[in-house]
Amino acid sequence: MESEVTVQEILSNIRVQPNRNIWSVLVVNNNNDITEVLEELADGIEIFVESSVEIINVEEKANSFNVKSIDNIFNPDINYFLLWGFDKWDDDQWRQLDYLRSSLDYENRRGLLIVSQESVSKMITNAPNFSSWVDGKIFHLVLGAEILTPEECESRLVALREWTGLSDNEVIKKAETHQLPYDPEYGEWLILLGRGDLIAR
Repeated sequence: MESEVTVQEILSNIRVQPNRNIWSVLVVNNNNDITEVLEELADGIEIFVESSVEIINVEEKANSFNVKSIDNIFNPDINYFLLWGFDKWDDDQWRQLDYLRSSLDYENRRGLLIVSQESVSKMITNAPNFSSWVDGKIFHLVLGAEILTPEECESRLVALREWTGLSDNEVIKKAETHQLPYDPEYGEWLILLGRGDLIAR
């Protein structure tokens, strides 16, 4: 049974993970939401977890998932991988992933599989070793629950202003002139102000 989480909770979970190889599975009910979820996760991991992220469409890479080429798929300079596009995988492709489980188990190779409920069922049936490896790290995404009310947003902004002694305008100006510290809290501040475009990449 998967644990229910919001995007913010999955980011918090990733942030406190020990600095070693860990893979998880995130089940998304509606395929139409996957693109938005991928973007939100990639931005969140870069800002709050301070890791470089690569998004890999496994549907396009299905024929490349083999022992000889797997290291060419995963960029060694990237800290975190988001894999999606499993819906068109057949049973044999899931068995191939099961065979490659040990190839994924390298230091600093961490990732998250974004799958539908149908795909996770195929994974459990055809990739038992991989499923056992991620046991306890299969999460069911609840969308929308993490949205702050205007009151909650303002309360958080007040806390950030008190923490730094800066105003919203000062934070925006510092971001525009590339003088804003890289602390995740400043990224959160810009997002709350609707100025996520100013976050340094």
